[in-house]
Amino acid sequence: MDKIAFVYMGGDEFEWLFFEVYDRVNRYLRDVGLGVTLVYAGRIKLPPGMLIRVETEDGYVKMYSFEAVVEALYGKLVEMKNSVNDDSFTKIFGITTLPIGSRKQYFEIYKKYLGIEVSIGNYNVLVLSIKPFYTENRELFIERVFKGVLHELGHLYGLPHCNNDCVMNPPEDLREWDLRAPTYCNPCLMELKRKLKPKPPLLHRAYGCSHC
Repeated sequence: MDKIAFVYMGGDEFEWLFFEVYDRVNRYLRDVGLGVTLVYAGRIKLPPGMLIRVETEDGYVKMYSFEAVVEALYGKLVEMKNSVNDDSFTKIFGITTLPIGSRKQYFEIYKKYLGIEVSIGNYNVLVLSIKPFYTENRELFIERVFKGVLHELGHLYGLPHCNNDCVMNPPEDLREWDLRAPTYCNPCLMELKRKLKPKPPLLHRAYGCSHC
């Protein structure tokens, strides 16, 4: 079973959403027979200094710094791995309540991210911002974020974008995202199962003397 630490990064307002998505993703992964599970790894409170203010046509928007989020999650993963003495924890997934942005070098231009997957040595850090998915419709909000988590998990295990009715098919807008089936299509699911299939142990042939 591949374990992924799952972390909430935000205020109290959307903590309920985090746990709803956490439960739903784990049920889905179990029901479709994928050997992956999310493990609750607590909460990270980012200090105000990790916020950046980006000027847009609609005014200033608050974002978490891409670099700060990745560093905080990487530190949390190392801390968790050492505290439970479990070397199998090599992946961490953070859910943020604010958008994530990064300033281009030498320019006051910010790139905005919805989801991120970064490899640091043998570790994988994933992040998803729930802000772009917000709606007052509670169930729709949960489903949008649920599909976003599945999308990022698909990329983690090597799935490319897909053209089917599938969470790996990136939408043009939220209307399209709402119409996407909340699941992997059959080809994507089969590919995930292939990639996650445990490798058989190496067989060691024993040699003996027939006269003994």
